[in-house]
Amino acid sequence: MSFLERFKAYLDKQFRLVPHSKEAAELREAMLGDLMSRAMDLKETGHLTDDEIYDKCIESLGDYTNMLNELRLKPLDTVKSPGFQRSVLLALTVVLFAVVLYLILGVLLDGFWGVGAYTIFPTMALVLYVAFTARVLDKNIRFKKHYTTDVIIFSYGVIAALALFFALWLLGGISPGRTWVSFTYLPFWALFSVALTTFLFRKKKPWALIVPGFVALGVPVYLTAAVHTGLWHPLWIIVVVSVLIALVAAILMLNAKIGKKKGSER
Repeated sequence: MSFLERFKAYLDKQFRLVPHSKEAAELREAMLGDLMSRAMDLKETGHLTDDEIYDKCIESLGDYTNMLNELRLKPLDTVKSPGFQRSVLLALTVVLFAVVLYLILGVLLDGFWGVGAYTIFPTMALVLYVAFTARVLDKNIRFKKHYTTDVIIFSYGVIAALALFFALWLLGGISPGRTWVSFTYLPFWALFSVALTTFLFRKKKPWALIVPGFVALGVPVYLTAAVHTGLWHPLWIIVVVSVLIALVAAILMLNAKIGKKKGSER
């Protein structure tokens, strides 16, 4: 990793809690310029390793905590911001709408009080959660900071698994003893979330996730097929095939990496 990449990664962590602004961007660029200038000067001496140069450059920045604190929004500033106030009003509107709808339907429909409690209010919570996380994702994409992007995408998978479980149970008439397999797909969804974020937003190719991905998908597919058909014994071949595919993929990736390394050495 070059000095530029290492310094950018370091500054990403330091500015993680600093909102995007012209002042923050100017300070960040000034610090990056100082770090690169210092690194080039130390590199010319030829007496230090790259790690030693990196450490000395970071030390040369000194204590800049006060500057970062001034750029961060204070709690009172956050509450006064129009964006925060709009979010609170939106949340209150959704809650009020859900409560009024629940009361109206409870009065008009016999036996709705119990059903409405575990349908309307979970839906309300889901709407609020999606609205909040969608704003976080939008900021992550605009500011190119993806500390929480894969976690949010994974949380959508958890919600989908829960929705599928209850849909199959309550609407499809399938017993929980068979619908529980929807949760076994979560490890695969976790890997998929990381791979998607890495490929789309971090602009890297997450080839290493392909290997565990085949296994993480093969196991729940086997369990789903076995639970619904009862053919536990012959269907175990699905897991074996997924492991073999993972091994083949690992070998191909390793060979490609070795070939690329040999090509760069020529």
